[in-house]
Amino acid sequence: MIDKMQGDIYMDKKKIYIGEDLPVLVKLIKIALSKKEEYEPSFFFDGLELYRKVHEEMPHMLVLDIIMPSMTGLAITRLVKFHEHYSHIPVLIMSSITDKDIRDKVEKVGANIFLPKPFKVHDLLGEMERLLAGS
Repeated sequence: MIDKMQGDIYMDKKKIYIGEDLPVLVKLIKIALSKKEEYEPSFFFDGLELYRKVHEEMPHMLVLDIIMPSMTGLAITRLVKFHEHYSHIPVLIMSSITDKDIRDKVEKVGANIFLPKPFKVHDLLGEMERLLAGS
């Protein structure tokens, strides 16, 4: 896929589905991504709704909280990464879970990156850019 830029308008924006149920964090991420014209973020509070959307319209990336209503970020990642049609989609998982085995669980389901909460927004954006550049 080629990004074509015409003036300041991106003709092919990167669709990013973000699963997060904490309103204050959603707002913070929305503000940060509003400065990134090449991204087209969609926010989901419910994991199952996000997963269904992946099947309707394939995103360029998923950014998932582990704990969400209906379906966890780990479950979504496992289903996406072990499906031949979607396995190429980069997945960044973020969480405030402090379980000592959480990184192993995230890696086991196939996520590309784990970002512990709290995090700095520029760290999130940097990881997203890195993943999108490699996809």
